[in-house]
Amino acid sequence: MREADILYQTLTDRVTVTREVWNGARWVSETVYQELACALSRAVQASTPKLGGEWADVPEAEGRLSLYLPAGTVLKAGDKATVIREGQVFRGICSPTMPYPSHAVATIYLREVEGA
Repeated sequence: MREADILYQTLTDRVTVTREVWNGARWVSETVYQELACALSRAVQASTPKLGGEWADVPEAEGRLSLYLPAGTVLKAGDKATVIREGQVFRGICSPTMPYPSHAVATIYLREVEGA
C-alpha cells in the first residue's frame, strides 16, 4: 500500500471550501471542494505566516489548527473552510496549502466552533 493510501485512511473529517472569485461584474462565493476528506489537527507546528488584509487581525486565541488534505488539494490564502468533525463544526480562513507527494497541509485560522 502506498504512503498516500495509508494517510488517506486517517482523513476522517470532512471540509467544504469556498473562495471569492471575480465573475467579471462582482465578487461571488464559489465552492472549491465539497465534503472533501481531511483531518483537523492541533499540531504543535501550526505556525504559518499570518494572513494579511482583512484577516490580519485574527487573534491567536481564536486558534490555528493544521488541516491535512489529500494529495493534489490546492487551497489559496483566504479560502473559507467549514470542517465537520464528530458532530462539531469548525469555520475559519485557510492559508495556502503546502504540497507533499502523499498529502497537502494548510493552516486554518478558526473563527467559530459549534457543538463544542
